[in-house]
Amino acid sequence: MANRRSRVDAAELGDSNSAASIVSVSRDFAALAAVFAKQLELVPSSEEETRAHIRKAQAAAERGLQLSEQLLARLRPESTSSH
Repeated sequence: MANRRSRVDAAELGDSNSAASIVSVSRDFAALAAVFAKQLELVPSSEEETRAHIRKAQAAAERGLQLSEQLLARLRPESTSSH
């Protein structure tokens, strides 16, 4: 999930400033999750406490991504979400 980008483009949601902001936030969470995944590759396994902190931060970023995508799904026009 860490390398996943936001699946929704602001254009799909109209010209709403809110939609554009949410898409931006979603992309930021995706980028953060990817950064944490890379950090886990670089931190030695012997530094378990550091790795645990990174895993918690990564989980939080992934949760933020999931929540922002849920919000985006609610903003989609009815024609794209129900048909």
